[in-house]
Amino acid sequence: MSGLSELEFSDRGKLAVKEIRRIKEINQWLSSTIVVGTFANIFAGNGIIKSHYNLTQTDFNSFNKALRDSPSIAKRTIKTISGLQAIRAKTSKERQFWKAVYNGCVAAK
Repeated sequence: MSGLSELEFSDRGKLAVKEIRRIKEINQWLSSTIVVGTFANIFAGNGIIKSHYNLTQTDFNSFNKALRDSPSIAKRTIKTISGLQAIRAKTSKERQFWKAVYNGCVAAK
């Protein structure tokens, strides 16, 4: 398989990889924060009556939408970055890599 062995990123490509990693980390943090924050707001330090009231007042539709939209925002941002990098790539291997990312390919860890 010829693949992308020996791929060397341009300086812009290296920055884009760092930015994509940062976006993925922020997305994971944001999703966790949404869940923890919502449930802490409902239950933390509250008695049964206050927790019940908080539970009835929580907008779970907005909570669900925030959890659902967070990954799609990250994906769109990564798609934008990879599309620009495919256009700016200096070599065909780097262009091939960015096109694959743009089309949804992700690297294994």
